[in-house]
Amino acid sequence: MEDTALPQGKRTQIVDPNPERRRHLIDLLYRFLEDKASLAELRGVTREQLYQVAEAGHIKFKHGRFQEAEKIFQGLIVLDHRNAYFHAVMGAIHQKRQRTVEAIVEYSQALRLNRRDIASYVNRGEIYLRAKNYRKAAEDFRAAILIDAVGTNMWANRARSLVIAIKRSMDVDRRGPIRRRPPRRPPPRRR
Repeated sequence: MEDTALPQGKRTQIVDPNPERRRHLIDLLYRFLEDKASLAELRGVTREQLYQVAEAGHIKFKHGRFQEAEKIFQGLIVLDHRNAYFHAVMGAIHQKRQRTVEAIVEYSQALRLNRRDIASYVNRGEIYLRAKNYRKAAEDFRAAILIDAVGTNMWANRARSLVIAIKRSMDVDRRGPIRRRPPRRPPPRRR
């Protein structure tokens, strides 16, 4: 084994990559800086590996372990900030934890990345409905319904039923709360 002396403070000797490898690395770095590549691509993490971790996070979410699921999906968003699914699940986690503003932000990001994500439209619309922002809720439900005009998607069907809830809520808001009349007193007895 040949012992080569390295300058003091250096642990390894960096080998200059061949020109083709250098071109690939520079191209990848530029794509990352222009927001066209994710950190996962830069680090060499495959989509399959990301989705395996996402599956573990989704299982934690389904079983009500929201804090653990949140940590997993925060990490996944750092690795691949351009993945609509990761943002949609993060929105669902925020929604379950009653953080409506953060949920709306995550659903909106998911929709910026994937305009055909029916679940994100419906979930964001439901948050708007609960906040009595009927116009925005109706816009989201309408978008979800238009994506699935046939009526086969369960999320679009949920949007259809929530449109009815909007109409009822608006009627109640217009009329005011239902007031019950006090029971009538029987007429005084005649003697």
